[in-house]
Amino acid sequence: MNEKDEKLIQDRKNKILDTFGDRDNLYRYLFETLDNFFYRYLETSISNDLHTTEIVPNVFGALSFESNMLEVLKKPHPQAKSGIIDLAKTVPREKNPTVRFGLWVEIKDLSQDYGKMKIVSEINWGFPEFQDSSKRLQKTVSFEYNDFQVFRKELALKLEEASELFL
Repeated sequence: MNEKDEKLIQDRKNKILDTFGDRDNLYRYLFETLDNFFYRYLETSISNDLHTTEIVPNVFGALSFESNMLEVLKKPHPQAKSGIIDLAKTVPREKNPTVRFGLWVEIKDLSQDYGKMKIVSEINWGFPEFQDSSKRLQKTVSFEYNDFQVFRKELALKLEEASELFL
């Protein structure tokens, strides 16, 4: 690589670091990336136009709901299918049985130089309270980086890995 190419690469890195250099921009990038995943995986007939919200302190994501059991059963995760079928059979239609889907990120640390977070996806058929841990399926992906370039490159890959639960 010649000196001109090295300078171009360094200039590009500096521009990216300037863009994402402060904490607000890191969060903005995270939230925009999450919002794209909500559109792809969480939107349902009754939950659409989802955006990242703070669920509890340092946990950001979205929850969606679907009461149309035919829609839910079109492509359920094999481990959730029997529970969802049981929900549809045991809860009368008048009570509007509903399945909850979720995708969120628990941030332990987020900076340009270091980050650590846990990405969680969930299918929950524990209607109506959604508190019964035996009636939910979760996938957790840990993500840690020591270089901002790794954060930009791998965030979507880690979210995609967690979102495999919805396929």
